[in-house]
Amino acid sequence: MLFDEDATYLPSRDRPFKLKTSTQPPDDHLLISLRGDSISDKTGLERAYEQGGDAYAYGDTLYIAGSHTARDWFDDVTKIPAWGDLRNAERYQAAEKALKANPNIKRVVGHSLGGSVALELQKNYAGLESRTYGAPVWNPTGGDAKAERYRNWLDPISVFDRSAARSFKTNPFDSFSMTHDYGNIATKFQSGGSENANGYVDPDGTVALTQ
Repeated sequence: MLFDEDATYLPSRDRPFKLKTSTQPPDDHLLISLRGDSISDKTGLERAYEQGGDAYAYGDTLYIAGSHTARDWFDDVTKIPAWGDLRNAERYQAAEKALKANPNIKRVVGHSLGGSVALELQKNYAGLESRTYGAPVWNPTGGDAKAERYRNWLDPISVFDRSAARSFKTNPFDSFSMTHDYGNIATKFQSGGSENANGYVDPDGTVALTQ
């Protein structure tokens, strides 16, 4: 099968491509190959970190990793939790670029700084849902009934998010981030899977990795 290179921005794929144009309707085998099962939020966030700590798009979900560069740490201090403009953060701009390149995204999932970015994207783009882990949210009084935010007890980064559901990490030493880890919670949630998790059939007969 022959493939054409495509310059589409796809942070979740190393080699974006489109199949040769065809006038024939897609067969069942092709449609089946485009389907994808849901993955755990833990898996999605791990893939985001593995890609350099930016964002990983799969199906209808965008996973956003936490801080990993000097610029990220600077943005942590100067733009969150209660001052500055997160839209000026490098991580927000990268995630927004990924979101615009993948208009099929319906949910954003983030850890730490990535959680704050996910919440900011949800605020700025109607229809997005979000789920966060250990986000540095300024919510000291609680009472946010709509929150789908999670944190571990004794996590110093998300300590002021009183509306986040709390979990107890039995072994905080099994990861570098200790109680700021997401793995023990994010493994319980699934997302991303859809009929078009691995690509889309366009009206012109091509198959693309984004809608």
